[in-house]
Amino acid sequence: EENLADIAKRDQCKDEYLKIESKSKDLNWKIKNNIAKIDKLTKLIELRTQQKEKTIEEIAEVDAHMETLTAVRTEENTDFLNTKKEDQDAIDLLMAARDALASYYANHTVAMGEVQGSVKGAALVQQPVFNVSADQAPEADFSEKGEHKGEAKGIVSILTMIIE
Repeated sequence: EENLADIAKRDQCKDEYLKIESKSKDLNWKIKNNIAKIDKLTKLIELRTQQKEKTIEEIAEVDAHMETLTAVRTEENTDFLNTKKEDQDAIDLLMAARDALASYYANHTVAMGEVQGSVKGAALVQQPVFNVSADQAPEADFSEKGEHKGEAKGIVSILTMIIE
């Protein structure tokens, strides 16, 4: 009976030893797999960290580029507004000059004709006829107030075209 008890105890110890060995091998296998998983995840973390740093650098570059573009756009807009104001001031000045010239001829009763008239009207203007020789000195007669109305009309027409 003692022999049977020893055999039973021996079988129980072998079973426990097998269970412990099996559990130990299972845990060693899990440790090995977990270490491999940890290595894989560590490499993935490093990759994502590098990607994050690269993305942050690219965002900084884009922000700097946007700031540069905004500064250039602001400068160009300021230049445009200044040029526009200068153009408007020039137009106002030309309008004032045109009005002053036209009012001068209107106040001195000199008819200029239609402003920006047709070319046909310019062809009908008579040229002076000279009945004296080329060697004779001209007389010192001063022109009348309406003598240059054709030139004034041309100047007013040019000013009007420039304003438009």
